Parts: sequence; C-alpha cells; structure tokens
Amino acid sequence: MTALSLPADAVVRARAAARERLLNAAARELELPPDGPGPWRLDLLESSALVAEVTGWSPSGHHRWGEEIVLDTGAHTRPVSHEEFVHLLLTLLDAALPDPRDSPTDRVGALGAQIRTSVARTARYLAAPARPEPADAPGRTRHAEQAVRTGHPFHPAPKSIEGVDHEAADRFAPELGVSFRRHHLAVHPDLVVEQRVAPGPWTPDEVAAHAPEGWPVVPVHPWQITHLRGLPGTSALLADGRLRDLGPLGAPVYPTSSVRTVCDPAFPTAWKLPLHLRITNFVRTIPVEHARRAVDASRLVSALRPGWPTPGFEVLIETGWRGVDPAAVGEDEAEDLITLFRENPFVVDPAAPRVLAGLLEPGPRGGEPALVGEVRAAGGDAAAWLRAYLAVALVPMLAIFGAHGLGFEAHLQNTLLHTEDGVPARFWARDMEGAHVSRERLPAGLDAASPLVYDEDEAWQRLRYHAVVNGLTSVVAALGAALPPGEPALWRVVADVLAEVTGPGAPYAADLLTSPALPAKANLLSRFAGRGESPLYVDLPNPIRKAAG
Repeated sequence: MTALSLPADAVVRARAAARERLLNAAARELELPPDGPGPWRLDLLESSALVAEVTGWSPSGHHRWGEEIVLDTGAHTRPVSHEEFVHLLLTLLDAALPDPRDSPTDRVGALGAQIRTSVARTARYLAAPARPEPADAPGRTRHAEQAVRTGHPFHPAPKSIEGVDHEAADRFAPELGVSFRRHHLAVHPDLVVEQRVAPGPWTPDEVAAHAPEGWPVVPVHPWQITHLRGLPGTSALLADGRLRDLGPLGAPVYPTSSVRTVCDPAFPTAWKLPLHLRITNFVRTIPVEHARRAVDASRLVSALRPGWPTPGFEVLIETGWRGVDPAAVGEDEAEDLITLFRENPFVVDPAAPRVLAGLLEPGPRGGEPALVGEVRAAGGDAAAWLRAYLAVALVPMLAIFGAHGLGFEAHLQNTLLHTEDGVPARFWARDMEGAHVSRERLPAGLDAASPLVYDEDEAWQRLRYHAVVNGLTSVVAALGAALPPGEPALWRVVADVLAEVTGPGAPYAADLLTSPALPAKANLLSRFAGRGESPLYVDLPNPIRKAAG
C-alpha cells in the first residue's frame, strides 16, 4: 500500500486511538482487567512488563488510558514508542498462544502490518476537513454513517483494508464523505438467480432502460468491476455477451459505515454490494448461503412484525438478492456477483435515523460524542435517557427472541437510533445476513435446515454479544464517562429495567441479571490467529449482575 503524507497531530491522535483499543482488548482477552484507576501491568517475557496508566476506569472494559506506556525491566524504566509497544504486545501473544494451522506464518508481522494500515487510514480520516452535521433528515443520517473515523472499540485494526492502495481507498471511503455512481451489469435471463421477499423497485428506471429488454440488472461497486473483469468465468461471460457491462449509471450514492453498502436517499432501496477486499476480519463478498440466510430472516420478520408488541423497535429487511448462477461462474466467483437489496430507512420513516457507531464517536478534533449531546438536549438526565433507550432497543429484542427465537446482529454499525428532542423514540436493526433463530423455538414455516437456524446456546450467545457487549456497553460507557451519575450507577439502571421485564423476554432478562459473565468476542486474539471466520470468545465479568448486587 502506498504511503500517506499526514499531519503529525492526526498521526498522534490515530496512534492514541489504536493504543486504547489494543490495551482494552488485551486487558479483556488476556483476562487481566484493571480494578480501578492507576497503573496497569502487562508482564512480558524475560521479567519485564509494560505499564500503562488507567485514567478512566470502566466496569465494562471501556477504559481510558494515559498517553505514555512504560517498559519496566526491573532494573530501570523507560517510555516506549507506539511501534515498540505494538511489537512487544504481539510478541507476547506469539509466545503465549498456540499456533493453529490457519494462522499466518509470521503472525507478529501480519497483524503489525494491519495495525499500521489501520492507523494510517484513521489518521487520514482525522485529518480530513470537519463536516458539520446537516439540518435535514437525510443529511443527518448520512453524516452519522460517514463519521465512524476510529471504528470498533475492541478491534486491533478497525480501519485496516487489504488489497487496495490508499489513493483508491480514498475514492470510496465513507469517512471522507464521498459519493460515486454504481457500475451496472445486465445479465442474460438464463443466468440470473434471485429471491424476492418484498415488493418494490430494485433498479431505477433510468438504469434499467440501458439493459436489453428482459435482462435484469446487477449493481456493482466501482472498485469491484475491475476485479470482476479479471475473473475467468465472469470475463468469459462478458466476452460472449451474456453479461453486458453498462458502465456507471444512475444518481450518485454514498457508502455507509460498512463501506460496501450504498444508499441513495431518494430511492426506496439501498444496495449491499460485494467488495473483494479484506476489511477488518473478512473479504467482503456475499456467499449464496449468506444471501439465503438474509432472505429467510427477512421473510420471517415480514411475517412476524405486524404482531410485535414493540412500539419504537423496527427492522430494515433485505427485500431480496440477485446474482449470477454459480453453475455459470463457479461458487467462488458467484460470491463476487451477488447484491442484497435492503429497505431504505427513509421509506420506512422520513425521520433521521442515525447509526449508533457514528453517534458514539468523538469529533475528528476530539470533543464529546453526538450521543452525549442528545442526552443534553433531552434535559441531561442520563438515567432517564437510558431507560428510554432500553425501552426501544434491548427490551424489544429480548421479547422477540423469547417469543420467536429470532435474534439480530445488533452491533453498533447495524443499529440506528431516532431521537425526538433528544429522547430515544425509534430504534432500527439491520443486516439480516447476521440474523439468527434458536432451534428450540423454530417459527412455523421456517425450514430447520435454513442457515438462519442455530442451537439455543449459540443463538443466545450471538444476541448477548452483539446487542449487549458490543452495543449496550458502548452506550453506557460513553454516557457514564461524560455525565452523572457515572457508569456504575447507569448499570444499576439497566439492572432495574431488566428486573421489570415480563412476558417472553423475562427469562432472558433474568439471565442477563444473574449470569456472572457475558460472551465477548476476542478480536485481538482471533485476528492474531487468523480466525476471522470462526472467532474466539472470552468471558466479560457481567457489569449488570455486579450492579444488581
């Protein structure tokens, strides 16, 4: 990847964000949590240790750290540079962890390179000119989607991207506020595979008009089209005319926080596009099995949601998928040619839903997250605000899981929040590719062999991780760090709300109240071991149980 020329202050802030993520991930995943503010030691090899200062302690592990990290050799101490800190941490992991077959040969070098790329990309985003939040609803939604500059709070390289240089990455980086036009392929009707869940247009009329009559159109990310032209099956179909390259067409779209999902606020459908690049853990293609899982989940949501007693909770379903028959290009290439079609939130509601990941990020020059500003706009009572948030977010998800066995991959980038005068009013879950159903409560009409179905323990683990550990802990920690009564007291609010839950969600609320630990994805260990597709989990001491006493 080509080097970036970046302002020194942006690099300093990007490295600080990376160190915070690495320290918090190491403390959680090595099961060495700080017990309060003050020095924290990580023993290394040869009787030395890294020492960092916890300046803001968090019951859920979202600690804040001092600027300096010190190496203590026993005989003397000295500050270490950012690069030395990363190398020492990864060397410790390399010595302590077994070497699975699927891990990189040079694990220290591989993850070290990903961290450097992530820091460089983060610095690029932090150095970009600040973009004020627009007043109109579509603009506010886009602003939050494209404001996730530092990324996942427990990932070692949340902005890593492999397979593209910095100049090309800039052209489709949501963090830079970009827009572009999608490329399009017209597909011979005999080659098309698709499943529809809900009515509505998938392709704007002005785009469809460029295709031969009766030929469906598949949108393609502008970076992806070059990759497709180099694939043997796809290039053969382009050469014999059964695939027609229509070029860039239609209105500009903007990439959302996931990079490869794009939106035109004026069109009823958003598009989740394959992108053959490794972004954080995965190469972002769409396997047929994932598309079918999304369709099965969307059909289930469509059938169930009219009867949900969950005011304020919504789901953005995938209305279907379309691609090229794997029999014509092979299973691997088919993953690069499938598009998922998603409800656009502006069709569901013209309000301004904003992705939680964006609301929780500080501004590019620092300052409190936008979510804290929402609490202040609501009157500044963090406990009351949190109660309102739980009523439209976690409590409905527990009720739906208890009644129907259906859970959502409700992490920070897959959830959107609408506030009225600062108060949480509507909450959306999205991305049905990550939904799951417990085998113990298989809804009528769902095939037990569907890729949507998991054993009860795994289904409940997925919901607890995504909705509670990834989502709720970030919300509570951000509020607790900025507002009274602080994070420990806010976990007491969560415990009180869960104690009030009745109906189908009550057993799961009780489990959250009483379990000594919650499942936390071990992103540092998993990424180090090359286990993005089958991540490791560790136990997080349950802050809800501790608060409940």
